[in-house]
Amino acid sequence: MKRIGTGWIVHGFAALHVAVVVVCALLGWPDSLLLTALTMFMTVVICLRRNLTVEFTAVCVVLVNIIGYLLGHVGAELFNFSPEIVNNILATFLTTELIGWALDLFARTWNVPTSVPGFWKENLGWLVFAVIAVFALRLFIELFIFRGAPFKGVDIFGAFRSFLGNSLVVLAMFIGTLFFIRTGHDKHYSLDVATIGTTLFIGLIAILGALLHSFGLPFHWTFPLDPAALSRNIVVSLLVEMTFFGLTYMVEYAVNIRRELGTQRERRHLAEYRYMALKNQVNPHFLFNSLNILDAIVQDGEKEEASLYIHKLAGIYRYMLQHDNQKLVTLGEEVTFVTMYSDLLRVRFPEGFNVYPMILDKDLSRKVVPCTLQLLLENVTKHNAISADKPLRIGVSTDGEYLTMENDRIPRASAPVSTGLGLPYLRKQYMDLSGKEILVEQTEDTFRVRIPLL
Repeated sequence: MKRIGTGWIVHGFAALHVAVVVVCALLGWPDSLLLTALTMFMTVVICLRRNLTVEFTAVCVVLVNIIGYLLGHVGAELFNFSPEIVNNILATFLTTELIGWALDLFARTWNVPTSVPGFWKENLGWLVFAVIAVFALRLFIELFIFRGAPFKGVDIFGAFRSFLGNSLVVLAMFIGTLFFIRTGHDKHYSLDVATIGTTLFIGLIAILGALLHSFGLPFHWTFPLDPAALSRNIVVSLLVEMTFFGLTYMVEYAVNIRRELGTQRERRHLAEYRYMALKNQVNPHFLFNSLNILDAIVQDGEKEEASLYIHKLAGIYRYMLQHDNQKLVTLGEEVTFVTMYSDLLRVRFPEGFNVYPMILDKDLSRKVVPCTLQLLLENVTKHNAISADKPLRIGVSTDGEYLTMENDRIPRASAPVSTGLGLPYLRKQYMDLSGKEILVEQTEDTFRVRIPLL
């Protein structure tokens, strides 16, 4: 079944919002709660479509409704059509479109998906709490605040402009919110404790912000307090703080999730690379060839050469074991290791195998991924014919920024068996560790790989 596009979802909900406004106007019913329910439903649908976490979805539900409520009222005042319902229709449609597309863009930009089975079921309480909180706040504002004495004859958005104009109070609220979220993000509280703590914090910050603004601080001192003005400021401060908290939480949560996903990706790539390197090191063909060569040396009675060969073969596996848990090694260590590996290959290919190192001394302290050179050298011998008639020349050099291995291209008569995983795994490692790409350049006669020095 073809997946419904985001455009159809947003346009569809915008049309439903307009339909609710029209029907409620004809029947003389209030439309606020129905519009709130539709907005929450649209938010959940978009978040589910983007496979977002339930906590992220819960914050989106609260934040989208607050912003949508304010934008809807601002939009209705911007239009001046007759009859009045036209203004409400335009404001509702444009607000729904705006918040729908903005939410989808935010979700795609920050990309905080979850793939843990049962994650939504286990954490559904967050979403239930968010839905209840939004409905409760909407009812409270509609029935007891904006229709009550404190807001009669008062420019609602003038009250918001006045509060937001107190930059020091607003800045203090934002810093306090940021500190609360960042210090509590890594602590794993139960849903009840987290809900109570968050509610108390938002309420306390909202009341403190309202008191400071009502007293005129820090610019001047107003006393005694006007109870109606204080009531208005508490409501305004509460909505501002909830918006601050929602936006800050969403960004902080998204950043931490992406960092965690990046760490998990690095671990997976490292595990894949180590497995591939280990598989190469214990490759049956390599062992078979090495033991056959060793047997031939012993049969020829070359005891010293056999002993040297055994020591170099042991050195290869010792290097692998010593650096198995290390992400990086110095280029000097890697050169020592690959020199032993090259010596074994020269025994196997006594003629036509030539390595020309041109590595700057200053680059020997730079870092590379373990077995980088060995992997590249193995690829060269795997994909090219080696003979005295057509010597295979391999150059290894550095320029302060990159390690380069370049070789002649001498295709083998029969195509080698290859998984094609070596360079991709190596590329993942360097991208994870440095953000830099491995550069592969190929011509008819040469093959060149450039590895960033770390």
